[in-house]
Amino acid sequence: MFGVILIAVGGALMLLGGVLLAGWVSGKSRWFNPGVYDRHGDSKTDRQFLDLYFVAMVLAPLLAGAILIVAGLRKVL
Repeated sequence: MFGVILIAVGGALMLLGGVLLAGWVSGKSRWFNPGVYDRHGDSKTDRQFLDLYFVAMVLAPLLAGAILIVAGLRKVL
């Protein structure tokens, strides 16, 4: 039963990561307004924050979802 729950939560995180990635790439999402992903200026700090936002908002849910799915599959099988 715990494995099925892990798979479901992992799938939900993967879906959330996909939605956030689509919003990031399209640039039309309200979650990622220009103040977040389109910082004007060439400062190193702005580029570092852009990388941090991308990792925290897009990559983390995708990777966590994948890990939970694999852990759930190991419990089920």
